[in-house]
Amino acid sequence: MVAAHAVEPVKPISDERIRLGALRLIFPEMTIGTGEPSRTAPPKPKPGEMFFPDAMAGEPVYRVTGNATNEVERCASENLSTRSFSRVRSVQLKLFPWPHENPGGMLAVLQYGFSGAAPALSCPSIGLLVHITREQHVGAKYLLETVHHWSLQKVDLVDLSGSGFEKLVIESDFGGAGSVGSTLQIFDLSYGGFEELLTTDSRIEYMDEDAFTQTLDYDQTLRLKGRHFCCVKTVLVEHGHRLRTPQVTLPCYDRDSEADTEDARARQKMLRPVKAVSGR
Repeated sequence: MVAAHAVEPVKPISDERIRLGALRLIFPEMTIGTGEPSRTAPPKPKPGEMFFPDAMAGEPVYRVTGNATNEVERCASENLSTRSFSRVRSVQLKLFPWPHENPGGMLAVLQYGFSGAAPALSCPSIGLLVHITREQHVGAKYLLETVHHWSLQKVDLVDLSGSGFEKLVIESDFGGAGSVGSTLQIFDLSYGGFEELLTTDSRIEYMDEDAFTQTLDYDQTLRLKGRHFCCVKTVLVEHGHRLRTPQVTLPCYDRDSEADTEDARARQKMLRPVKAVSGR
């Protein structure tokens, strides 16, 4: 039985009128349709298998139609076999109040791909964080890892320090070169942007050589008032040997230990506008 967190994550905004309004701000002058079938949760793994939950499973899917607006959308919308570009996004959304910016300020977490596209594995789909200001303008954006990226494993807005100001906790998958994994990132939203406080692997499976999972321990992090981020790490395979009994450790990480890397800064440049491309 899993103990309840001392501080529960903030519940997402469910009001459909507000959700559609947020999408119209993020995708201006585009057609937004509803009624698309939602993704179902991935099947539970067999014993010893790595499990990648889908934090967006069951969320409504919106059909957002319009030309690619930036470099990452151009990449994700391309069909490499036909050299054409899709204009139709399948978008899922989690929407939260932006901490201490009520009324009106919102945090939008989006996961989407393009219908009919067959893009490079450097950009199969898009995970995007967006600040909608209390004046109802799109503010800061943050692009999550795009290489072999298909889904988000966790999206929580939660007070990790007891200060009354929530942090954003995201897990996002990636892969390549014989490996699959997911990244745990924690963001401070205090200044209207996305300041990375922690970036570390939450899952890794590398061929038959290494495999582990790592989950953020909310309660222990809260007990330390957010000065360190504590995890429960479970090693399943080490140096090519599958452990009969998984090895469990309790590492704690300092703030800023691996955050705001050069790769992350370079990735944000993919949000730069591009000229419209012809599509379907």
